[in-house]
Amino acid sequence: MFPNHIPNPEDKTAMAVTRAAVLENSADLGIVFDTDVDRSGVVDNKGNPINGDKLIALISAIVLREHPGTTIVTDARTSMALTRFITNRGGNHCLYRVGYRNVIDKGVQLNKEGIETHLMMETSGHGALKENHFLDDGAYMVVKIIIEMVRMKLAGSDEGVGNIIKDLEEPAESIELRINVVSEPRYAKEKAIEAIETFREYVEEGRLEGWELDSCGDCWVSEGCLVDSNDTSAAAVDAHMYRAKVSDEEHGQHGWVHIRQSIHNPNIAVNMQSSVPGCCQTMTRVLLDKFIIANGMDKSLDISQIEKYAKSGIVG
Repeated sequence: MFPNHIPNPEDKTAMAVTRAAVLENSADLGIVFDTDVDRSGVVDNKGNPINGDKLIALISAIVLREHPGTTIVTDARTSMALTRFITNRGGNHCLYRVGYRNVIDKGVQLNKEGIETHLMMETSGHGALKENHFLDDGAYMVVKIIIEMVRMKLAGSDEGVGNIIKDLEEPAESIELRINVVSEPRYAKEKAIEAIETFREYVEEGRLEGWELDSCGDCWVSEGCLVDSNDTSAAAVDAHMYRAKVSDEEHGQHGWVHIRQSIHNPNIAVNMQSSVPGCCQTMTRVLLDKFIIANGMDKSLDISQIEKYAKSGIVG
């Protein structure tokens, strides 16, 4: 039983309770695990929560100092700023399919192909290291952070581990929307796949102006590996998904849209990020008007949440 809060490093209450405990006790670090300790998050000595992109950035900085030039695999919901953070430190960032097993398996595959890959991590807090035999182990990740914290103290720094990622920019906006599939349960997966594949076609055919499919094609790591198109795919496709880079004349490339079929539920998840305030709402309007409604998909999809956001910019 967990009477105080959900044991989840992505949970705001869990992070807030840990933050309060760190500040109250003048602690150097706060640690949050999920129930089976394969996911983790931390709070630095100033009370700043470090999870998601921030946790990946922190572990990346530690790993890149130990293994300069290594490749880091993440899921495709990480920010453009995280890519810059990794590449600015001499690393390669491989964007891959959502799902922690997909991310870890991709790292295993790259190492077998001779591409040194020491870290594989998903935004949910799942992560694995080559040195730890590719195990999905949140406790091991936290030990790496504690060692780094002690190293900094021995070097005379009281800044705390949060100082390592002070140059990581945060996106101006980041949202997730869900589109329910209106169908008998046994046909929901098929209809979701159809909608997502049509999305891919719309982007490839240029029907959504300024949108470009974010896929390297030949699985070279410098541009990401969202879609395996070679003969040695890291894993079987468990859910259909694509990510599109979004640009316009005023801002250039400013964001992305990731659309994926839920494995367990009859819905489609849509994640968006932008470095420009207001552009997630603009992207939602494009997705709604020029893809969903224009293609007649509103008849087979419950788009109430995406309509609400497109009109108001607010999701409860």
